[in-house]
Amino acid sequence: MSTINSRITPISDGYPTCSECYAQLLIYPGAMHPDDVSKLLGLEPTQKNIAGTVVTNSRGKTREIKLSGWFLSSEQYVQSKDLREHIDWLLEKIKPLKKELIKLQNIDGITLGIDCVWRSAVGHGGPTLWPEQMRSISDLDLECSFDIYFDPEGSVSIPALVPRTF
Repeated sequence: MSTINSRITPISDGYPTCSECYAQLLIYPGAMHPDDVSKLLGLEPTQKNIAGTVVTNSRGKTREIKLSGWFLSSEQYVQSKDLREHIDWLLEKIKPLKKELIKLQNIDGITLGIDCVWRSAVGHGGPTLWPEQMRSISDLDLECSFDIYFDPEGSVSIPALVPRTF
């Protein structure tokens, strides 16, 4: 993380406006098998989907996976509610693989990018990225998307927010 002291939003494991967050690298390998993605990257995913596999969800509904996927997620590995720490965890894993990611990006039919899930505890005060995360994502030529959700009003108790002064 940065040593710059002028940042508006300091790192906060308990990010008061967030109830949950994580970051994940999503690779949809087209005709390539997810195991071949693992071999190319030299890295195992936290989850993989293989087209044609039949799965049953927690409610007992069965479906066939239509699209293969290779996913590396911070969800079970980073406990912080600060999305920057999740992105940093993910980038630490994939920055050394820049050459391999470029190979994947140049194969027809493969799509990949970073997806961030951020759940708002109070309906405002969204995630923050610092230039370090944005620079690293850009250096890997990855897009970054955000899925933002809102908890039902009153479902999460948070400490009083400290107002920002500019």
